[in-house]
Amino acid sequence: MKKRILYIDILNILAILAVLIMHHNGIVHGYTNSSTWYTSLIFECIFYFAVPLFIMISGAMLMPYREKYSTKTFFKKRALKVFIPAIFWITFMLIWRVFIVKTMTIDDWSPKNILNIVFASKEETTYYYLFLIMGVYLTVPVLSRLAKLEYRKTLWYLVGVFFIFNAIVPNFLKFLGVTYNTDLSLMIGQWSMYVVLGYLLSTQEISKKYRVILYILGILAIVYRYATTAILSSQTGKLVNTTWGYSQFHTILLSSAVFVFIKNMNFEWIEKRKKLVKTLGVFAGCSFGVYLLHKIVMYYEVHILGINTLSIWWRTAGFIMTYGISLGIILILKRMPAIKKIVP
Repeated sequence: MKKRILYIDILNILAILAVLIMHHNGIVHGYTNSSTWYTSLIFECIFYFAVPLFIMISGAMLMPYREKYSTKTFFKKRALKVFIPAIFWITFMLIWRVFIVKTMTIDDWSPKNILNIVFASKEETTYYYLFLIMGVYLTVPVLSRLAKLEYRKTLWYLVGVFFIFNAIVPNFLKFLGVTYNTDLSLMIGQWSMYVVLGYLLSTQEISKKYRVILYILGILAIVYRYATTAILSSQTGKLVNTTWGYSQFHTILLSSAVFVFIKNMNFEWIEKRKKLVKTLGVFAGCSFGVYLLHKIVMYYEVHILGINTLSIWWRTAGFIMTYGISLGIILILKRMPAIKKIVP
């Protein structure tokens, strides 16, 4: 078993659980003046760090890849990890929705239309992440050139400027109804920023004083997004997501706070239990497979068990069942030589 970093494995598991929790509270995307919607918004705001956290983990683990292997090897590993599984699961999901559960119809099976469906992730909206992560992998070889101590200030400059001119200024002006000229911003995408941020936070120690400040800001970030969404939506009678988005300053603060908090936790009691450490590593290694499979599992949970997706049980604890079933299936598939490549 390859050497693993415990806090990274825990972050990985936490991130996939956060994904499941948000998907169990998907009703948040349609406003209703009810306690059900307001509680779903709580989960949405608390666990919004899920996708940024995955990208930060990628940055922490992959930006220094040149210290271990070549770029050719890097792309080979990424292709086996994501590209091949992506082709299989996109195809499978398309067939499953059209011919098995029949929740989707396609009148035009021309290559052009199928590609339009795939690139728009119409077969499964959550599969947008497949294109996102492949884009990140295409960018990492460029960013990895800066994964040296001498460029640390440059990388912090990148994060700092992005935070000010891409995350704070335009979002506050949008909230005030002012159109911002986005040309006055750092010309780099939000996901590249998260890659760099993950690398920086994984390789640099932060004093307890500044960690506490970051944790407080992370909590305030949750409160800010919840309050603005709840107030604006109740005033207009429909969902107002002005303060939503992964490039929003509060999302960056929340994701950073979670990353730093887990990194600096004392896991000595876990480290003493080698079997538990190994188990967490195995579970973390299944997170990508769980992500690919969980929407199918949720569908059958709801339809076979007759679950009311508005119930408080489904929205608070249902994710545990979904995770357990998805994890079990992925663990079985990983033991099958002919299939394990689709769930690396």
